[in-house]
Amino acid sequence: MKTQIAFFVSIFLFDFISAGPICIQCLDVADITECITRTVQCADNEQCYLEKSTNEDLSISYNAGCRSKRVCEIMALLSTGRKRLVNCNSCCGDAPDQYGPCNAKLCGLHPIALQDTCVVCDGIHSDVASCTTAATCPPNEVCYTGIRIVGTLIRYVFGCYEERVCHALVVNNNKDSSIKPSHTRAIHGDQGTPICDACCKGDKCNAADCFQLKQNMTLDQFNSGDVSPTTY
Repeated sequence: MKTQIAFFVSIFLFDFISAGPICIQCLDVADITECITRTVQCADNEQCYLEKSTNEDLSISYNAGCRSKRVCEIMALLSTGRKRLVNCNSCCGDAPDQYGPCNAKLCGLHPIALQDTCVVCDGIHSDVASCTTAATCPPNEVCYTGIRIVGTLIRYVFGCYEERVCHALVVNNNKDSSIKPSHTRAIHGDQGTPICDACCKGDKCNAADCFQLKQNMTLDQFNSGDVSPTTY
């Protein structure tokens, strides 16, 4: 019995360790930037692919994701399509870089460098790992997280907040201040008594401990805007 368990564990670990490349994934999108942040972990016997097609209405569409290495080899020699013309069908297996997974750069595409994203979710959450949705904040906002006391429970909020307010948070009482919302709360569904508010810059940086992020906040990280910090 122990031998069988060890065998299955070893198979699982092998599959995990031998995972394939990370690729962008989308289906029939008009602009590849629509799926630049949608990624998938391919299997070890797969590669990233990108397909660019001209449809019957002469519009361009893209498909992207994982494809077996064998199919990629065949598609390098053949190109077929039905009800549309396949302009390009390419595969790759390189690691992601600042422009995203390698299939974001196939078929002559030249994407701009990826923008940092923040963990963004409505409402309150039970732990730091419970919010997994990522989004790009508006230009004047940065990543934000907070801790709330709701009844006797500790809850967490995640989203974007105005950068000037984050600057003010550092100025006002330095590490002991909290963000006081205006007539509308920054996170839809936010509730409870705030015990920590923190801002940060970096990809998904707010998926971390609020108190640690707050300790790391410095004035030079955030622009102050043209509003006095004492307003908050």
